[in-house]
Amino acid sequence: MRAPAEHNGATAIDELRLPALPAKLGVAREYAQRAATAFGLDADRCYEFVFAVNEAVTNAIRHGAPDEHGHIHLSVLTDRDRLTLAVRDYGTFSGFAPGCATSTEHGRGFALMARTMDAVQLSVGSGSTIVRLSKARA
Repeated sequence: MRAPAEHNGATAIDELRLPALPAKLGVAREYAQRAATAFGLDADRCYEFVFAVNEAVTNAIRHGAPDEHGHIHLSVLTDRDRLTLAVRDYGTFSGFAPGCATSTEHGRGFALMARTMDAVQLSVGSGSTIVRLSKARA
């Protein structure tokens, strides 16, 4: 863990570099669960938070690209009553976004994230894609 840093008014409280492997999804879920529980989300909101993080990490592993060390990055940020987890990969987003058409096999992840989270933000930059998932305390 690094020292807290400011990100658009939110404070980064923890970061995880995760190997971009499907076998590491459980680690991402545990990380999200610990953050949500420590932040004080109730059981239902914790479940929704972990579910959305699993979807975002799955997308980063399947459709994104790892950094030069083979990792994607997860960051936990807080802003008063809002918990945000950012998932960053190093590819250029070319998939589905909220509201886009879906196929029977792909494209439902963003819609599911949007339904379970208070806010979902997609940021595509030169050489990276970041999905920010936010949930407020009840």
